[in-house]
Amino acid sequence: MKTYEFPFSAIVDDDDMKLGLIINAIDSKIGGILITGPKGIAKSTMVRSLSSILPEIKAVKNCRFHCNPYGNLCDECLERKKNNSLEIENMKIKIINLPNSATLDRVVGSLDIKNAIRGRAVLREGLLGEGNRGILYIDEVNLLDDSIVDSILDSAASGINIVEREGVSYIHPAGFILVGTMNPEEGELRPQLLDRFGISVEGKLPTSTEKLIEISRRVEEFDLNPEKFIEQYNDRDNEIRDRIKNARAILNEVKIDDEYLNFIANIIIENSLSNRTMISTIKAAKAIAAYNNRKNANSGDIKKALEFALNHRLKEKGKSSPDYNFNNGNQKNDSVDNEKNGENKGKRDNIDNDLNNDTGVKGNHHNTDNQDDKNQNDMGNKKNGENKINNIELSVNNKIKTKKSGKSGISDSYRNMGIKNGRNIDIRSSVLNSGMSGYKKINYNAIVMKNMYSKGSIPVIIAIDSSKSMNFNSRINIAKNISNLLLKKIYLIRSRVALLSFSGYSSKVVLNFSRNFTELENEIDNIKSSGKTPLYDALYNIYKLSAYEKIKTISILITDGRGNIFNSNPYNDLKYISEKIKNVSNLYIVNTETNEYLPSYNKLIAEYSNGKLINNLSDIKIG
Repeated sequence: MKTYEFPFSAIVDDDDMKLGLIINAIDSKIGGILITGPKGIAKSTMVRSLSSILPEIKAVKNCRFHCNPYGNLCDECLERKKNNSLEIENMKIKIINLPNSATLDRVVGSLDIKNAIRGRAVLREGLLGEGNRGILYIDEVNLLDDSIVDSILDSAASGINIVEREGVSYIHPAGFILVGTMNPEEGELRPQLLDRFGISVEGKLPTSTEKLIEISRRVEEFDLNPEKFIEQYNDRDNEIRDRIKNARAILNEVKIDDEYLNFIANIIIENSLSNRTMISTIKAAKAIAAYNNRKNANSGDIKKALEFALNHRLKEKGKSSPDYNFNNGNQKNDSVDNEKNGENKGKRDNIDNDLNNDTGVKGNHHNTDNQDDKNQNDMGNKKNGENKINNIELSVNNKIKTKKSGKSGISDSYRNMGIKNGRNIDIRSSVLNSGMSGYKKINYNAIVMKNMYSKGSIPVIIAIDSSKSMNFNSRINIAKNISNLLLKKIYLIRSRVALLSFSGYSSKVVLNFSRNFTELENEIDNIKSSGKTPLYDALYNIYKLSAYEKIKTISILITDGRGNIFNSNPYNDLKYISEKIKNVSNLYIVNTETNEYLPSYNKLIAEYSNGKLINNLSDIKIG
C-alpha cells in the first residue's frame, strides 16, 4: 500500500518548529529537538514530512546500520572494506518510530535468540542501530521510561551505541536526528532529561481565523488528491532540500565572532546553565547561519539559537527569558529569577490546577548526570547496634564466559548461572540460559529470578523538618543515618534520592533526584534551622516530586509533626494532601517528637496517606 506524507512546505505557520527540525537535519550533533505543545497542532505531521525533504545519503549496501562509507564503520563494514567488498548505494532517510511500549532491549539491542539457542552470542540490533543516519522519532517522549530516554540521549550525544548485555559486547554507529514530541498536559519530562535535549520549540495553536481556515483547506485538498497536492509544493520542498544540502557542505566553515561567544557565555553563566547549553547554542547558531548560506553567524542567528537552547531550560528553573538581543557588545542580561526563596506565606491555589500548570519542580535543580559513586563507610551515629534497612533482596548476576572473538561479540560458549533470589521469574533470561546451557527446555538450574528492579527504579525522597526546635540536630543525624544506609543498598539497585527541607514559610527541593550520595550528604550538612514549620508545603512538594515519577516513590518524612503554616484549616489541608500522597508514594514518618502529650499532626498524616509512623530506621522497607 502506497502512503503519502503531507508536504513539509505546505504546513501553515510554525516557522520555529520547521527551523528547529531543519537545523537538526543539518547537524544532528545539536542533540535533538523537543517539540512541546497541545494536541492537534501538526507536531507528528511535521516530523513525518521532514524525511521527504531530506537529501539522499550514501550508505554501505546491505549494512544493517546504514554505515557512512566515508565515516565511522561498524565491524561488519570494516571487514568488508578490508576484503575490498564494500559496495555503496544511495539511500533515502528513514523515520524510525519508537513506541512508548518499547523495552530497553528493543531500543539498544540484545542477544539474538535464534543464535542463542545454538550457543552463540550475537547482537540483534535495536532501534538505535536501525535509526543510524535516519530520524528517530519519539511521540509522547514524556510517557517513555526514563532509563530508555536516558540511553537514547546518550547515543544522540555521542553518535555511538555501546551494547554490553547478556554476553554481547558491541559498539556501532548511532548518529540520528532525534525528535521528541510531547503534550505537557499529559505529564512533564524529568528536569535531568529535559536538559539533555539540545533545543526545544513550543508549538502554538492558530491565533487567526485566516490561518485556521487555510489549514483546513490544505488538509482537505490533500485528502481528496494527495498526489496533485504534493506536486503543487514540489518546488518549495526541493528548495528546502537544496538549502539543507548546501548547509551541510559549508557547516564546518561557519565562524562565530568572539564578541558573540562572550555574549552567549555570559547569558548562560548568569542563568546557571550547563556546558551542554553552550555547546547546543553554538551548534544551532552555526546551523542556522549555514542554512541561510552564511559563513559568519550574525546577531539574528545568535538570538534564535539562544531561544532554541535556553527557553526549555529556563522554564524548568522557573526563570523568565533574558534579553537575547545583541547590542554592540552590550552584554547586559535582564534575566530575573521569579522564585520567592522562602517568602511564600502559605497561600496556594488549588493543588490540582497548580500541578497541571507547572513546568517543573520548585527548588534548586542540581546537575545529576550519572557519576561513579565512591564507596563510603557508615559514618552515622549508631545506637543499640548497627542500623539496617531490611527486606532488600539483591542478586549478583554471575556469568561464565569463555573465548570471545573480540568486537564481534560472538562467543563459543556463554552461560548465565541460575539465580534463585527474587520474587519474579525473568522469562527471557531463563529461556536464554537454558538454551545456551544445552537444555532443550527451561531447566530449574537455569531459572533466573528478579525483583523487577530497573535503572531509575525506587525513587526515594528524604524530607527534613529544618524549623527551629530543640530536636533539630536529632533530625539531621537521622537524615545522615538514612543517607548512609541508602548508600549501602540503593546504589546497588540503581535508585535515586531527592532531598527537601522545610522551614520558615515554604519547603525547598535542595537536591533533585540523583545517585550522587556525596552531594546528598553535603546538602544535609548545609541545612540550617530557621523559623516555623510549613508542614503542608513539605507534603505538597513530596506529592509533586512523586507525581512526576512513573512508579510509586518511597518518601521519608523526618519531623515532630508540629506544623504551623497552612492555607486555611490545618486538619482539612493535611487530610487533603495526605490522601493525594497515598496514590503516588509510600510514606514513612520518622517521628522525632518524644513527648506524646505535645500536639503533633504525624498520626493524622499517617492515617490519610496510608503511611507508617516509625521510630526505627529498620522499619523502612524498600523492594
